[in-house]
Amino acid sequence: MIRQPAAILLILYSACAAVPAETPAILKGHLVLDVDPNPLPARRVGNDLYEFAFDIIMREAGGVDVRIDDFTVDAIAFKTVTVHSQTFPARYITDRGYPAAIAAGKYLRFSFVKRWNIPTPLLLSGASLHVSARTIDANGRRDTSDVRIAVVARD
Repeated sequence: MIRQPAAILLILYSACAAVPAETPAILKGHLVLDVDPNPLPARRVGNDLYEFAFDIIMREAGGVDVRIDDFTVDAIAFKTVTVHSQTFPARYITDRGYPAAIAAGKYLRFSFVKRWNIPTPLLLSGASLHVSARTIDANGRRDTSDVRIAVVARD
């Protein structure tokens, strides 16, 4: 009778030894972008001059500190045509008193105002704003994040 529990333990031990060991996954910093307000109002401030005032919310969601290399803001008309694009270095953020690095699990809310000439209000039909950010995490891994939001005309 004593041999049965020993045999069972030997079988369990052998089965556990046959299971391959898991290697720990290396965490990767990942920035999640959002924009507030959403949808984004395009406010007319002149004949063909429109102002876009919004906050870019950058939240680290991968568990590793990230540093922003740069970010790009694209104005898109008719759902597919990029009518204006501008890339900003991380210095654009730090020159305004914000940090260019986001700690694991933290976020940064960056206020942004941009004015663009839009020759015809028709370009606001199906308009959106696309924001993308290129980052590098504390482990040296590069990533790109983006968000696209609808634009609505306001006079």
